[in-house]
Amino acid sequence: MITVLLVFLLFAVLQVAALFYVRSVTAAAAADGARFAANANVDPAAGGPRASALIAHGVGSRLSGQLPCAGQAIPDPGSGLVAAEVHCQGRIRSLLLPIGAFVRVDVTARSLKDPP
Repeated sequence: MITVLLVFLLFAVLQVAALFYVRSVTAAAAADGARFAANANVDPAAGGPRASALIAHGVGSRLSGQLPCAGQAIPDPGSGLVAAEVHCQGRIRSLLLPIGAFVRVDVTARSLKDPP
């Protein structure tokens, strides 16, 4: 009986670690995509595909398909300058929750755009 409890706790810890890893990779990819899109001669929309490619490299192409990223230019509310924003959002399947249960991942990164 104790073995079942310990195995369940082991899987719970592994699930939480996997979810934190996916969120960390997604956040780093979104930040890199925003920095890439903030370069002077780069379209702000190019940050989304760059972040998606980095996610695919970090967690695999199957999982990265569930976390699409989009880039856009937005005005920075503090300074009024143009910023490149990359937004990644999706749902990934949980290993321990009942079948069909998903965990939401929602990450946004911004970087001020270099002047042309």
